[in-house]
Amino acid sequence: MKRILIRGTAIVFSVGVLAFIVYYVLDFLIKLWKPMIMAMFDREYLVTPLTIVFTILLVILVGFLFTHKRVVNRLRKFPVINWLSGEGKKIPQTIHDMPGALVKFSEGSYYIAALVGHQKFTDKDGETEVMYKLYCPSAPVPWSGLPIIFAKKEQVIPLKISFGEVYGITTSFGRSAPEILEELSLEDADATVGSSES
Repeated sequence: MKRILIRGTAIVFSVGVLAFIVYYVLDFLIKLWKPMIMAMFDREYLVTPLTIVFTILLVILVGFLFTHKRVVNRLRKFPVINWLSGEGKKIPQTIHDMPGALVKFSEGSYYIAALVGHQKFTDKDGETEVMYKLYCPSAPVPWSGLPIIFAKKEQVIPLKISFGEVYGITTSFGRSAPEILEELSLEDADATVGSSES
């Protein structure tokens, strides 16, 4: 019974929050569109349906403009437009495609993480060392995990799983971990991470 009450409360609360958001967004849009609709049609009952129709048409128009190459090319000289159209700095590979890894934090113990890149460090003697950049997700929100970790190659074991699978293992408290976590060769891991930074 307790489980049913908790689940019912969660569903009702979620629906209530969604309805609250929709109500206030719609109220804002109605106030935005109402002067123009009243000036055009002078019919109060048309305000709400036409607000919805005009908003949908506006979204479609904006989407069309920002996917039309000729229009985007003309607007690209404006930095804000360039950013909105996604034509700025691209991320060649999303974090969800990056390989998972085990990173050593004490003798015989490892964090599971996403292998997100390389980083060069130069010491006071001018010697350069390349280290792995790793991100350890947390549950229930992956972005609340540890900050970026820098680790030497000998402290990292690349795995043949993606960040999505790493996140799945984390949020299931380890229950969704495959029976065997296969190791990825260092060369393959370097090639995968290197392609994301090119």
